[in-house]
This record gives sequence, structure tokens and C-alpha cells, in this order.
Amino acid sequence: MKNPSVACWAGIVLASTLTSTAKDWPQWRGPQRDGISQETGLLKEWPADGPNLLWQVQDAGSGYSTPAVVGERLYLVSNEGDDKEFVLCLALQDGQRVWSTTIGKVGPNRGPQYPGARSTPTVDGTRLYVLGSNGDLACLKTENGEAVWSKNVRQEFGGSPGRWAYAESPLIDGDLLICTPGGDQATVVALNKQTGDAVWKTAIPGGDEAAYAVRFTRPPAGAELAW
Repeated sequence: MKNPSVACWAGIVLASTLTSTAKDWPQWRGPQRDGISQETGLLKEWPADGPNLLWQVQDAGSGYSTPAVVGERLYLVSNEGDDKEFVLCLALQDGQRVWSTTIGKVGPNRGPQYPGARSTPTVDGTRLYVLGSNGDLACLKTENGEAVWSKNVRQEFGGSPGRWAYAESPLIDGDLLICTPGGDQATVVALNKQTGDAVWKTAIPGGDEAAYAVRFTRPPAGAELAW
């Protein structure tokens, strides 16, 4: 189902401020996940007729993801209807499609509002990590989109998605991938980023559903929380 009131990825526009020397934006909210860009030399104000349009894409699907940009490529998660959620790789120079890899279906919302792809891909060297809205977690090769490994966090960890399905962007910390299946069996997990094997998992009593980030119920009196 496509929401006609949301433009989503109907158009992706790159202005003339993007150059071959632009800084990478490899994950949600940038290199440090703080929303701070390291770009310099930007215009103090736009020209009267606006920035020059370099290219525009009209067939990138739907969704609510934001792109990751590394080197000469742009990566985003999108969907076509409810049955196909995919990672799309575009050439930064001209917007041409380099590859597209399906990762699963669109996750169910508790209510009919706004189903669609939500996660921002995380690029780490020659690998890309993505969590689909239905809990499909995948590691792909940035070169061609080939899957290195994949699993579903709902099925493997008894995960509990939130109201808007899974919307978390995977975190890479050294050799680990950190994500939040939710629920009380494996509320937070760390996986070997190379193989997808579980390294550790934390079962938090009363652990609630996961969405943009995990939401916990209030612990009982006297309980201790560790992070």
C-alpha cells in the first residue's frame, strides 16, 4: 500500500554543493551520529534562482528512510507496496541505478497509517548493514548488493517491533553490530558484523517493543538497570 500523501522517495535532488571532495555521510545522522556535517566552504546564501539541479530520480520507490552517502555512491532503503522492501544504490554523479537488493517485506504497523521502509543504511568499509521494517537484518556488499548474511530479528530473537514497525538504523562498533530486537528475550543484541553470529544479548525483564529505539517499561521498585 502506497501512501499518496507522502512524497517519500519520489524525488531525490542533489544540488551543486555536492562535489567529489564532499565528506562521507555513512549512517544515520552522519559519521558520529550527532547530526553535525564536516563540510566547509558552503554558500552563505542560495542564489536568487536557487542551486543548480544536477539530477533527479523519480522511480526510487516509497518510504521514510534517509540516504547514506559514501564515496561516489548513495544508498537508501525503499519499498514498493507491502511485499518488497529493498536497498537501492545510486551513482552520485548522475543518479543512475547501480544495484538494488530486496531484503524482505514491509513490517506491519498497529494501525493502517504510514507503512514503509524506515531504516537508514549503515556503510562500514565494503559492507552495508540494514534493518528492514519487518525485522530483516542484512549485511550486503557495497560493490554489487550481494548478501553476505541475513536473518530476521523477530524470528531469531523473539523480537517485538513497535507501533511503526522496525525503524532502527544498525550501529557498528568495532567488530560488532548492535541492534534492538525488543521484547524480553533479547532486548538488545550484539552480532559479529562479519558473520551475523550472536556475540552477546541482553534480556531485560519487562523489555518492551522496539521502534526508533527500544522503549522500556518502568522497572519494579528496587530493580537495578545496567547498560
